[in-house]
Amino acid sequence: MRFPGQRIAKHYFPVTKKVNRPRAGTEPGTAWHLVGLDQVLVDVEVETPESFARDLGIPPGESVQLAEPEYRDLVQRMARQGLPCRYAAGGSVANTLNNYTHLTGEPALLLGAIQRQIEPGSPAFHYVAQTPRAVDLSHLKAVEGSIGTAITFIFPDGERSFAVAPGASNAFGPQDLPEQAIRSATTVLASLYTLGDPSWPIAGATLRLMELANEVGVPVAFGLGTAGLVRRMRTQVQQLLQRHVTIAAMNGRESEALTGLGDPLLACEMALDWVDLVIVTQGPEGMTIGGHVDERSRRQTRQPIRSKSIPEYNRWEFSRLMRRADCSSPLKIYTHIHPYRGGPERLANCSGAGDAALAAILHDVSANRYHRNTVPDSAKHPAGVPFLTYSSLSRNAQYGNRVAYEVLQGNSPRLDGPVGSDQPVRGEPPSDEDR
Repeated sequence: MRFPGQRIAKHYFPVTKKVNRPRAGTEPGTAWHLVGLDQVLVDVEVETPESFARDLGIPPGESVQLAEPEYRDLVQRMARQGLPCRYAAGGSVANTLNNYTHLTGEPALLLGAIQRQIEPGSPAFHYVAQTPRAVDLSHLKAVEGSIGTAITFIFPDGERSFAVAPGASNAFGPQDLPEQAIRSATTVLASLYTLGDPSWPIAGATLRLMELANEVGVPVAFGLGTAGLVRRMRTQVQQLLQRHVTIAAMNGRESEALTGLGDPLLACEMALDWVDLVIVTQGPEGMTIGGHVDERSRRQTRQPIRSKSIPEYNRWEFSRLMRRADCSSPLKIYTHIHPYRGGPERLANCSGAGDAALAAILHDVSANRYHRNTVPDSAKHPAGVPFLTYSSLSRNAQYGNRVAYEVLQGNSPRLDGPVGSDQPVRGEPPSDEDR
């Protein structure tokens, strides 16, 4: 696995230089894989004025579910207007898995349902063809019916809205889960999209996936999907986070729908009563991350101390994160970061930045487990201090910010390769932030 090492660049990036280290406890061929359960969806990307989606009742940046007749009517309407479109492999969880494989050099395993018969040129064919080899599709369930479709409306400012026809994507049940692969994962990932209707087989599979991970201490990451769904299921989501989730990822609209608080920092503070790590992406305002550390393991920042709705909120941002249950005296800590380099000069795509940031942080969590297993006597792993992350909270924010930038400046919500390095700041000494 590529994992965070010594950096001198101002902004975090994965190292690629090979360093020989003694290994212990790892058998040859061990795969440090991420497992994700998703509605298998093909994005049908359509460039259109924002008014087109507004007329359909779809708020910018959000997603709505369409019944089959509504989907057919929409497709016919698009055809009458001659709107050009293209197919792209999609799905929030699948996007994160794709990005994880590029960042880590390790595999990911996608769970879900896909149509049994795939013909060249069909939406399902595009999905498989555009999925990298490192994302293992061998555990997808083949079913009758059509692949799920998300019509993606792309507006002139890069913002996107989604109209989803799930097709056969919900036909993956608890009995279809590969339990051993889940128990041996570095992290498992799910999203609220698969829980939209408790009668769906995939809803039962999602709950069972998280239960299996909880049984063996595998961290559970969970994306909140879309604000409308969070508003409708607010109480259930809060209970789910408290029972099963380690890492919760959301955008500003979703955090407000979850907590009722428009301030992302205060929303993080509330969500940390339920989970161990919270990521809130805020578009042009950057990203806020919160987590826990034990009082004995806290590390004070060397950056200027800042105050917002929480006084001196970033004081302990140089700390590595821990699960709250592993802390004898848990302390909530926070950091905020503005968009990398002010954001791209041309914003080509507003979709997928949150998935990219989450992939970066899941890489850091996986890297910690990998390093603890391969170099158990390292100073990074002091006895009795089970850290959740390899790097500090501040470094994780920089990393997530850097990877999100790559997606924002591209035309796809997925990375198409490893993230390149930054140019070191001239005269900047090596940082000891992550020692």
